[in-house]
Amino acid sequence: MIQHPHDQIEAFALGSLDEDDQRTVLEHADACPTCAVLLADAMAGVGALATLESPRPVDRALARPLAAPVARRRIGAPAWVATAALAACLALLFWNVRLRDDALTVPVGALVHSHFVHHPMAGGPQSAGSAKVLQAPDGHWIYVVADGLTPHGRYALWETRSGATQKVAELTADDRGQAARYVEQPQGAIEAVVLSPGDKPFTDAGALRWP
Repeated sequence: MIQHPHDQIEAFALGSLDEDDQRTVLEHADACPTCAVLLADAMAGVGALATLESPRPVDRALARPLAAPVARRRIGAPAWVATAALAACLALLFWNVRLRDDALTVPVGALVHSHFVHHPMAGGPQSAGSAKVLQAPDGHWIYVVADGLTPHGRYALWETRSGATQKVAELTADDRGQAARYVEQPQGAIEAVVLSPGDKPFTDAGALRWP
């Protein structure tokens, strides 16, 4: 069973881990989409709250090989959050999680600079794996990440709006049982999201779903 460093993710975001533990968390998130999402979320939350703190040192050597270049802009006091650590976490989430099926580019800027909603997906006894849905508050995009799926298995992504359910995308798990998909769409309230295996309908007992 994979041991996820859930307790250390919050500590990483708060800057209370030593260099070795920081590297351990980053290396795990590099291969685990679920923890990459949690880590990026934790960093975004700390960044939103840390507006008046004094600057804190950060080991930029950890972030440099992981983070994609970011445009220079004027930032406030918590530079350690807004630059190296946050960039590293977002790079792990959107660079190392392998997008498949010609998925569109994930809106990194939207996730960094605006609010978004997380929906953990759950299943019954016949379900396998775990997944999470990120969505824009106005519903104009959703991003699904999953692990523990059947390696190389095909899955359908369903969405319910205004009481009507339709398939919005298909995705295929990699050899580790991980998959991700980003979908852009018209604005509108999202009432439910379902990830069903193969050609099974959204009502299948083996599907993962929210709510």
